[in-house]
Amino acid sequence: MAQLGLFIIGAFAALFLVLAPPPAAAQMKMEGGHGAAHNQRGKPASAHGAHQADTRPTKIPEHLDVARTKFSEQAKFSVNVTSRLDPVTINKMHSWVLNLKNPDGKPVRDAKLDISGGMPMHGHGLSTAPRVTKNLGDGKYLIEGVRFNMAGWWELKIVIDSGHHKDNVTFNLILK
Repeated sequence: MAQLGLFIIGAFAALFLVLAPPPAAAQMKMEGGHGAAHNQRGKPASAHGAHQADTRPTKIPEHLDVARTKFSEQAKFSVNVTSRLDPVTINKMHSWVLNLKNPDGKPVRDAKLDISGGMPMHGHGLSTAPRVTKNLGDGKYLIEGVRFNMAGWWELKIVIDSGHHKDNVTFNLILK
């Protein structure tokens, strides 16, 4: 009976060691820090920042903009995204069509687009690497390789480089 008790205590101790966060020095090494502390997003932390609370949102903002058409951050482009899968389904690969125009409404042709995103509340990115696979012409681009792996608030972030202008746009999605 005593051996069973020791076994159970040992099992719990091993589980604790596996689940406990690593010491700060090991954490810096895992995050690529060569003597410098890094926060969870891989950016250098200030001397005081290493002990600050996580700044991720804890809930979905009450008035979150979920529009599928909007101007880019610096209003250099009007951008519309439409999923080819309606409704957008969790854990299913799908594609989107991005329609890109200048502020005057003229199509932006031959732009370079970089697509990323993630879950602001969870602090992780997309589980796939979406990319433009085809220029559909007239300012439209096919984005393939999009998959959302859980319910919640997602961001789809797009960096746009038209050669003359560069800007960003973020689309918010709430998936159930």
